[in-house]
Amino acid sequence: MRAWSSFEPAAPVGPFVPRLPVAQAALPAWTPWLERYDLAAGHGPREEARAIGRGEFRLFSGRVVSATGPTRWTVNHLGGEPVAADRHWSRIGDAGQGDIKGVWELSRCAWVYPLVRAWWRTGEARFVERFWDLLADWMALNPPHRGPQWVCGQEATFRLIALAYAEQAFGAHPASTAARRGALRRVAAVTAERIRAHLGYALSQANNHGIAEAIGLMTAGTFWPELPGAGDWVEQGRRALVAQTADLVDAEGGFSQHSSNYHRLLLQLFVWAELVERARGTTLPPTVRGAARRATVFLAELLEADGTVPRYGADDGADLFPLANAGYEDFRPAVGTALAFFVGDRLAPGPWDEASLALLGPSPATASWLGEPEPDHRLAGVALRRHPRGTLFFRAPQVFRHRPAHADQLHVTLRWDGRLFAEDPGTFSYHAPGFPGEGFAAACFHNVVTVGGREPMRRAGRFLWLPWRPCGRYPGGLAAYLDGDRGERIARAILRVPGGFVIVDRVTGAALGEAVELRWHGRDRERLAGLAVACSTASTEAWLTADPATGEGWQSARYGQKAPAWTRRIGAAGPTVFFATALGARLRLEAGVLHIDEQPYPLSSDPLQPPCYPL
Repeated sequence: MRAWSSFEPAAPVGPFVPRLPVAQAALPAWTPWLERYDLAAGHGPREEARAIGRGEFRLFSGRVVSATGPTRWTVNHLGGEPVAADRHWSRIGDAGQGDIKGVWELSRCAWVYPLVRAWWRTGEARFVERFWDLLADWMALNPPHRGPQWVCGQEATFRLIALAYAEQAFGAHPASTAARRGALRRVAAVTAERIRAHLGYALSQANNHGIAEAIGLMTAGTFWPELPGAGDWVEQGRRALVAQTADLVDAEGGFSQHSSNYHRLLLQLFVWAELVERARGTTLPPTVRGAARRATVFLAELLEADGTVPRYGADDGADLFPLANAGYEDFRPAVGTALAFFVGDRLAPGPWDEASLALLGPSPATASWLGEPEPDHRLAGVALRRHPRGTLFFRAPQVFRHRPAHADQLHVTLRWDGRLFAEDPGTFSYHAPGFPGEGFAAACFHNVVTVGGREPMRRAGRFLWLPWRPCGRYPGGLAAYLDGDRGERIARAILRVPGGFVIVDRVTGAALGEAVELRWHGRDRERLAGLAVACSTASTEAWLTADPATGEGWQSARYGQKAPAWTRRIGAAGPTVFFATALGARLRLEAGVLHIDEQPYPLSSDPLQPPCYPL
């Protein structure tokens, strides 16, 4: 294994070359905007940047940990397990180290962005110095291709993007000496070597890994063109990005990973890729820009007024560009930047606009974004229904072109009066030995009906379900069904009534005595109790919170963290079972008719028909 010094190219480090808008920023002209953003949000980045100076870092946009000393980069900050840094990355396995993401998180270098943002506001050299000191420390403790920080090419890409952004922001500062920039150039060379050697594996994953690593090659070749092979990296990365985009982004803008947070990451990667191309004096190919536009519109249409979107699928805490005074759940920084770049529109103005300013510079885009208020993306299986008081999100994928992330077919999220009543509980951890939740990916962690305690798909690996079982859609209205492997059919119809929403579930074909269970998950028991639920047969009801046996009754707002929440479970049995759940309306179910606010809605026991149609 080679030392850092062996990656020094023959070409000397030349003068700093601005390649991004941030490197050409007239910071005094930005001051009024930055002051306005901080005032509107009630806070700014200075305190977090000062904390980084003390060795305190934020994990997954959530809690802050103290990380000092030589183990800063090689200890698991989730569980405390140490990971050997003296062996080749290919010899580092999963055993005994807990969730590897707890080791990787600080080396994504998201701490770069608070330092840059604080420097913009203060001009204090200590923030620039802190960046270069942390980079030197990281290099000293993470030799090329040794230790856990080289295990994943995507993690190396995220790190390189952050470092490239920091060099562009700080490059003209006297603290950014040729020696320091030369050290960063060596990181770029090793990163490109790591990515290129195993790019085929990343592409085979058919997810964000391939897209990210293709962009990583483009980044290294563009910002350090004097490195041997730089031109080849750019071309190889560009070809891979074109192919990956064509395969992974569908005609409606849906993304292969079936996840709202990974969709945000996709937009952030597209924005960076376009910035990289513009730094070379060109743009992304039309097919990629078209996919970026579709993907942007897709996510923008899911936005609520507070910037949140319904959470679905895996959520690993990724936020590639934390460049605004906004919480992790606020998607406006990412969506607003992508709208300005790929659509030419803006969201309503606010502190989230700092992300767009920081990446794109001042933009002429107008605040005209409206979008489709009730999208129904059948390829991705994502639909919304809106009411003056709330939103219903429905998950019913009709096709799986790529592996499903969660067993969340027919899941519903309910938002009412600005608060979540029932939701997907998040992810918590991809690897938490001893905890039964397993990433909260199973059907029992979603707001769905199960039969006999069975999952609709068999878990064949940490990120693999088999067989891929899509939903069917009934014609007309918003209604879908899911067939089990023992002849049962679970059907769900969504009704919007004057008072709110009603969800009607029907199960046919269940075996004699099999439990038919409806679950609703939420953070607040009182809100869950506010859902009116009726059943066509005798039923039981149980409430679970922080259940150690099943893992139900938890909520994970941030990766690596979980808090007690509630699961409301209604159980019944019979050859045909109906459940009806209402938010904002009164229910009565009798003699095959569902009465909603005293209006009759006939039920159908025919599996070929939806459970209920409005009259």
